[in-house]
Amino acid sequence: MKIFINSLVIVTALILMPINAYSQGKLDYRHENARLELKPDKILCHGQEYDGMRGTLYVPQDRTRPDSIIIELPVVVIKSLNPDPDYPIFQFGGGPGLSNIAPGEHVSESDLENHDVVEVGYRGVDGTPSLRHPLVDNIFKTPNMLSVSSLKTIGNNITQAVKELKANGIDVAEYNILNVVDDTDAVRKALGYKKINITGGSYGGAVVMVYCLRYPERINRAIMIEAAFPYDIAFGKPEGFNARLKHLNELWRKDANAVKRSPNIVKTMRNVIKNMPDKWNGIPIDPSKVRFMAYFGITSERSYVNMIFDAFVSAENGDFTNIALMSIIYDQMITKMGNNGDLIAKTFSSVTDPDRDFISELEDSSSVIGSPLSLVAWGSFQYSDWPVKPVVSEHPLTQKCNVETLIIYGSKETGVPFRKKYADTFTNARWVIFDDLGHNDIWTIAGRGIHHLMLRFLNDGVVDKSKMGELPKWNFTPEFTFQQMFQQMQSK
Repeated sequence: MKIFINSLVIVTALILMPINAYSQGKLDYRHENARLELKPDKILCHGQEYDGMRGTLYVPQDRTRPDSIIIELPVVVIKSLNPDPDYPIFQFGGGPGLSNIAPGEHVSESDLENHDVVEVGYRGVDGTPSLRHPLVDNIFKTPNMLSVSSLKTIGNNITQAVKELKANGIDVAEYNILNVVDDTDAVRKALGYKKINITGGSYGGAVVMVYCLRYPERINRAIMIEAAFPYDIAFGKPEGFNARLKHLNELWRKDANAVKRSPNIVKTMRNVIKNMPDKWNGIPIDPSKVRFMAYFGITSERSYVNMIFDAFVSAENGDFTNIALMSIIYDQMITKMGNNGDLIAKTFSSVTDPDRDFISELEDSSSVIGSPLSLVAWGSFQYSDWPVKPVVSEHPLTQKCNVETLIIYGSKETGVPFRKKYADTFTNARWVIFDDLGHNDIWTIAGRGIHHLMLRFLNDGVVDKSKMGELPKWNFTPEFTFQQMFQQMQSK
């Protein structure tokens, strides 16, 4: 794999603009290879308007080529309520494939009490050009997508999409995490911030880590929440999901009402998957889609876990209605996913060994549902020809991170393995690992305490869990079923 050299050319050539130039109103920051244009605007955050600026960053697609096309990325800056604020906060949202511009959802008044907040669009999904392509848009709609034959079909489609995108001037190899960080750092420099705080969740955590590895001297403090690390993103062997299921089964068996419905929820799932029909009451059942829904539900949040378990219990008792509807709801929900081209580009750029036999590594006949996300991501990579300039080529796994960092996970099944793997990488980190919280529960259940924890760390370098309170005990009684969800979707 060719090393991605001179990726810092544009950023290192930028000339700092004094901070007070920003406060004078319109900002038109120019360089021969980069330009940031911002205009004053009112930014709506959680229903409240704040002073800020919106605009566009113009940067080369390929920083190593003087004849590179110029891409456009949206930028949002929300000004602090404090006339003399502390280091600004640059935020990185989840994905890949999702926008990084969502101040209305991600910024609250408490964030602005002592910090400017900045969001820079992700190349490939925000601004232009986009990595959308019909052949990759439909990847997750492939019938029985986890079979080897379907993975080969997906890989062939990806390869064809690369050719067509290239014909339109889009070099997919340049839509990687390294360039996302360099895009953001160009904005930092243009705004005159000498040091910044950075925060990111899920895929955004991977961006945070690369930023820390790439420009540690420019980071004051960093926070990673439920982070995907920037090496082999989304690659998790079935044993990891098995551990999650085992723990949930232990909790299930402590719930008297749950045990009445099934003495062992893992055995129930095995029985249902083994005896799953091809269709139910005329509704086709795609086993890959059921496995995907089960995987995402069980790793995301408690409410979905309860729905998944309820569907399997009903099926074991002879009613596959909710299992069948999982296939239909999957089809409707998958259309709302983000930009799959960007998802592929950023995921594949995290590869550490492109010659691995990913499919063999993910085989586990003893697993309940395996590791469907990993299989479709890296199985299709194995059969595709998507050119990448990987993070590891510039930031090897042995590189240390000395940035003051707070790393937060919702469950031991995810947090502990990451801590074992990366504890030596972070020489100045504090880890906070909760139990029994899914990927989204961090915000839906513990959001207020997490927000306080984050701000105290950014402001004072203190790990303060005083606002967390006692997390509610898990009740496996479902508040909603897939049948009710489907009926609600139909009524809209």
